[in-house]
Amino acid sequence: MAYASSLFSQTNHTILTMIYITTILLVLMTATLITCGVLLWRRRTETGDYSRTIQALFSWMSALLTFTFIFRTWAGTTPADATLFEPEHTFVPLLCQMTFFFYPLEVIRPTMSRAKLYGLLFAPLLLLVVIGMCGGIQYTSLYTYSDLWQHIGEFNVWFRLLTLLIMLLYAFSLLLVPYDWRRSSADRGFILCYSVGFCLIGVLHFSIQLTHAHWLVLAHQLAWMSFFVAVTHYELNERLLVPNAAVEPHEDEISHAETDQLWRLITLSLEAGDHWRRPELSLTSLAEQLESNRTYVGDSFKHNTGMTFVEYITHRRIGYVVEALKREPKTNLHELFNYVGYRQRSTAYRNFQKIVGMSPTEFLESLN
Repeated sequence: MAYASSLFSQTNHTILTMIYITTILLVLMTATLITCGVLLWRRRTETGDYSRTIQALFSWMSALLTFTFIFRTWAGTTPADATLFEPEHTFVPLLCQMTFFFYPLEVIRPTMSRAKLYGLLFAPLLLLVVIGMCGGIQYTSLYTYSDLWQHIGEFNVWFRLLTLLIMLLYAFSLLLVPYDWRRSSADRGFILCYSVGFCLIGVLHFSIQLTHAHWLVLAHQLAWMSFFVAVTHYELNERLLVPNAAVEPHEDEISHAETDQLWRLITLSLEAGDHWRRPELSLTSLAEQLESNRTYVGDSFKHNTGMTFVEYITHRRIGYVVEALKREPKTNLHELFNYVGYRQRSTAYRNFQKIVGMSPTEFLESLN
């Protein structure tokens, strides 16, 4: 009896400790989400689109949800203490999941019609929510895997499992949204990180509903908070803004030394469709396009320009920016950087400093 009492006391102590840790994390998460929303909202007009407005509203909505979880943690009704894939935590998150798509679609700017894309993405999810929450379904409470196996044939059980699986598939579907480098002001690498973060949050939520492990709940909260901090940091410090007006191209003074057939093909490829401006352009992708070996292509750059591929492209891009600023110093610098293929402010500024020998601000001052 004494041993059982001691074991029960230890269990209660562990649960209480987890509640304290969860509460502290939820408070920190709520404050962080509110702060992220305020920072994005204050600078929402800088982008020329609704990306920061969308993310700010999403941050505040998430902060409201985490705030309610603080009270529910102490009431013992958080996902970690409830039944397996209870309806509230199966269908309501579908609405939250849909909001994840608005921000990347705004900055990626896919060529597909927005109305058509939203219809394809959201109609099935909304249908599941309506059926699950308003269909009058009687849900069986499942506390153990034995309960799950015993009732697996019931509609309300497999319907919830199917909904969770669909939710998980939707998280990964963000990876399939087409990226248009000519229209997007976001770096493709960041969009990939955003999609992977979205997938991680979806996997954690799916795992929580099947296990209710406390450590998964904590991991989910940390991932959620880190996700919003990363997006806010990118928006306010890294992302180059979408040009409000097209930057007029001009004829660059480029050495067209055509000492070999490969170099002629290289120059033609770079000029076709302004391929040199593609943010994801690399020596490997160029060699594949030319159906050549990257070593041969790299050697051709070295032989004809005296520079490596990266050095040549960097000089080409920064040279364009410099010439455009000399012609019209009032041209928006971020629009120029965006036009020549940069999607991260730090990379553009670093390369400008390296090529020109001064910062963009110092260069503009020298023109006066």
